[in-house]
Amino acid sequence: MSEWPRNWIPGPLARPFGNGWRLAESLTGARAMDWKHEQRRRADLMRYHLGRGRRAREAGQYERGADEARLALSSNPRSAWALALLGQCLSRQRRTDLTGARRALEQARLLEPANGYFVGLLLTVLDAQRDARGRADLLAHAWWSGAPVERWLPDGPPSRRPEPVAAGTGRPSTTEAAQSGHTARATGSAVALAGHQPVGA
Repeated sequence: MSEWPRNWIPGPLARPFGNGWRLAESLTGARAMDWKHEQRRRADLMRYHLGRGRRAREAGQYERGADEARLALSSNPRSAWALALLGQCLSRQRRTDLTGARRALEQARLLEPANGYFVGLLLTVLDAQRDARGRADLLAHAWWSGAPVERWLPDGPPSRRPEPVAAGTGRPSTTEAAQSGHTARATGSAVALAGHQPVGA
């Protein structure tokens, strides 16, 4: 907090403080305005490159689409849609990069675990890698996260092997917990299981 002598000529940002002047509040407000302006600028830039990347993808220009997705991520590294675009383009370009595509799509799904569209994109990459275990784990985790994956798991994920209950704890086994969770989802999310149309990949 900056204080100034009384013989200093105060400007429009100055505020009286004791026997002097201070600029702390005004400067804090100015910094806040600058921060908000920078956030808007970065958001606009991210949307600009995301739009260009999507148009490149639709035109089959996957390398350029990947470049635009990276530019969008440079403005917002936590944009799930920019990560999904990058994963799509890396998996479809002439020299496919399935490892990079999987990494990008896994990050997108971590940011939005209930997004069924991201699940479908990641399943395509896992199938291309012939990773059956990864596919099963993805679907089970997505199901428990509330993603609309009934098209791939109409009966829900398989129950895990029962685990012994620790003596004196009274805690249910993993299977009992899974069955309880399955019932809760079936009764508490009837719309998702009965009337919800899954998001197409």
